[in-house]
Amino acid sequence: MDFKLGSVIRKIREDKGYTREELCEGICHINTIGNIEGNRTSPTFELLRMMAGRLGESVDVIIRSAEIEKNAFYVQQKMQLEKYAEAYDLDGCEAVLSLIDDDLYTKLLPAEQQFFDRVQVVVLLGSYQDVEKAYALAKKSLYKTYKKDGHFTREECLLINLLLSMKQSQKNVELAKKALKWIRKRDNYVQDVYAFVLLINGLVMLSYMREEWFELLDYAVTGEKMALKLDKSRFIPNFIFMQGLATYKLMIDINFGLSEMKRAIDYAILIRQLDNYKDLCEYAKKHNINLT
Repeated sequence: MDFKLGSVIRKIREDKGYTREELCEGICHINTIGNIEGNRTSPTFELLRMMAGRLGESVDVIIRSAEIEKNAFYVQQKMQLEKYAEAYDLDGCEAVLSLIDDDLYTKLLPAEQQFFDRVQVVVLLGSYQDVEKAYALAKKSLYKTYKKDGHFTREECLLINLLLSMKQSQKNVELAKKALKWIRKRDNYVQDVYAFVLLINGLVMLSYMREEWFELLDYAVTGEKMALKLDKSRFIPNFIFMQGLATYKLMIDINFGLSEMKRAIDYAILIRQLDNYKDLCEYAKKHNINLT
């Protein structure tokens, strides 16, 4: 074959949370998987068929996905979209999304479609405040792949987080907790820290809104550790503040709680997260806490 299948197989495997050992068990030697995923060799059709079966995908889907990865325009636009999404540049995101036509979109793996869907949801919320349309798209996208088997892909986790941010229904709360529990149990090799941080941040805000202080403290402490591991400083002030607030509300150590809330506000200023800074000040004001 004149195109690389290994990169597609690796992406599907990682999206579905399989280790190389789990993929190759009873099929081939682990070094074979390594060579295939490194695009140093191509699998035989029979080997490809067995790996596709274990990954829950068809051979046709894997081959079509590899063909799409040869499309320089698509690869360029996807990289650009990832860049804009990371920077929360909604105008840039919308411009790139407009270039992905329906024909190309329908040829993508479901997890790839979910990435584009997720960015579209963020655009709908951020640029148009269309919660109803955004929620419907996020829900439809999630169930393209989600099975009630306790397994979660990265895109499923991120879509669940968006659903929870829009509607704090019992079903969405249970999904978020279930996904977080699943990620937490994974070993370091396959644990998706980014999805973990987003999910736990959503659950932190839910606990705050419900004033469930014990749960808030637990989530916030764990969230700070994971955010530091990922070096996602934009989440850290919120986690620190919520630890302090929960400690203060539970009267575990009022002075420590106050100092942590002050530290969170100082940290938000330090990393120039002014919106976050304003939010933290509003949280303190809501609870009649003077941090000056």
